[in-house]
Amino acid sequence: MLTYWYQLSLISELQPLTLLEVGVGTGLVTAYLRHTGIAVTTLDINPRLEPDHIGSILALPESLVNEAFDMVLCSRVLHHIGFEDFELALSNLARLTRRDCLITLPVDDFRLYLMSRVTSSGIHTRSIPLPLSLKRFLMKLKGNGAGGGIWKVNSSRATTQDKIVEALSRYLRIVRVFRIPENQSHLVLVLRKKDDEE
Repeated sequence: MLTYWYQLSLISELQPLTLLEVGVGTGLVTAYLRHTGIAVTTLDINPRLEPDHIGSILALPESLVNEAFDMVLCSRVLHHIGFEDFELALSNLARLTRRDCLITLPVDDFRLYLMSRVTSSGIHTRSIPLPLSLKRFLMKLKGNGAGGGIWKVNSSRATTQDKIVEALSRYLRIVRVFRIPENQSHLVLVLRKKDDEE
């Protein structure tokens, strides 16, 4: 829910009139945005989710070839494709946006969170990072150490945050990069279409 809140807050800030959501997920974000008057179009590979366009960000359906939107939202989708196809997906995201792109990626992280609140004040979050080697050991004990083929930011030398940002900057201009304070395992990237002269 925190990820949804940050997404919706950033979208509200950027005020798109049209938005393409890549990956339908629960449908909560689409429903909320449509309720606020944003013209949302959806793309998903899974026809059971009833997206407006059925297809992949790697091979766009014909129905989207000549389309562009004020904003493209792609949250927790790109890590499901092979990392070798990451830049192809980025080039398609850049082509589909007229202005902004909002991407959320999972981060390989392990933390102990402490949250506190004094009545009538905001919630304060602190976290203590723990070694990833401990996380991997515990996951191996649980029997799910392989990760199911899903890559994450910082899960390998190829997927460090610096390398991800560098790849993104080849296609879009970086406006803002941050981890959600209450859940550092989510990296949020606010990106903008590059000017023609860039």
